[in-house]
Amino acid sequence: MTNLSKLFALLAFSSMLLPLPAHSQDKPVAFPKGCADCHGSETKFPVRGARSQYLTSVHRTGGHASYSNSEGCQRCHTNEGFIEFVKKGAVDPKAIVHNPSEIGCFTCHAPHDTGNFSLRKTSAVTLANGAVFDRGKGNLCANCHRALFLPKDEVKPRSIPFDFWGAHHGPQADMLLGTNAYEFPGKTYSKSPHAMLPGATCVTCHMTQPAQRYALMPTIGGHSFRIGGEVHEAPKLNNAGCLSSGCHAEMKQAAGKDVFDRTAAADYDGDGKVEAIQEEVQGLLERIINKQGTGLLQTMKDPLYDAKGVFIRNKVQYPVEVVAALYNWKFVKEDGSRGMHNTKYAVQLLMDSIKALDGKFDDSKRT
Repeated sequence: MTNLSKLFALLAFSSMLLPLPAHSQDKPVAFPKGCADCHGSETKFPVRGARSQYLTSVHRTGGHASYSNSEGCQRCHTNEGFIEFVKKGAVDPKAIVHNPSEIGCFTCHAPHDTGNFSLRKTSAVTLANGAVFDRGKGNLCANCHRALFLPKDEVKPRSIPFDFWGAHHGPQADMLLGTNAYEFPGKTYSKSPHAMLPGATCVTCHMTQPAQRYALMPTIGGHSFRIGGEVHEAPKLNNAGCLSSGCHAEMKQAAGKDVFDRTAAADYDGDGKVEAIQEEVQGLLERIINKQGTGLLQTMKDPLYDAKGVFIRNKVQYPVEVVAALYNWKFVKEDGSRGMHNTKYAVQLLMDSIKALDGKFDDSKRT
């Protein structure tokens, strides 16, 4: 008799000795009320909708959104690491999570422990340079969406070791406050109103759901954390947070474009026309690196990026202005808002970086 046959025989014999309790169709099994609040057919909490949204978010779909599981990265890139950080205030950078899981519902919430969906951590966050980020529920986001390194340590004559060198891939908290990018000596830096307005928070802007009929799109608002998505094969931006925060009396989308209809104060990128803020900031970014291969860091001697915008790894020792320009390009690019989080700071950083690489660049329109 094979091992599998022995197993089936044992299970059959056990069922005769220990019969399972009879189930009567007259006595249906029901979830306890507390469980039904989330798992029943009519729930108290919108778990299904939140889950549908989360599955479209970069937290779930991003290439490095999970399993960066060493050197302290597990703190934000694994569910278990973040929970450890919340409990202990730190993670062991020499350890790894042996059975890691991706960032998900239970990373930010502990409903089976608390009985509700309150956030695990909402205390103020101290950034790398000591600046304090305190935006209510948005503080949870700032624990991870912040710069990990400082320009005083990174920006100096040096080689660039790898493409992911820089402040960090998600410096949104720093950008919102207007701090921790490389600020060129002799230049004055300012901030947009978003840096001061208490209503301009991560949760308000990224999670407020639109009231229009496209509100069922799981890629817009809520736990997708996305400002924009696609509806009927056209770009659609969510302005609900802009309006509900009290920051804007109106906020419209530019017709047919994935940018808000907020015209910049000047032609920052020097292409001869004054465009929407996000288009101007994108234009500044593309003066440094672009897909056409004409960016300043692509056409310089010993370029850092090739004609397709792919990083070139080498051991060249670059001067401080080149390193600074790359640092700021990454800071603005990886913030992801194309200047909307902090327009003045983003524009100033990019214009100063371009001027450092190209003395002929007209920076007279600098804010």
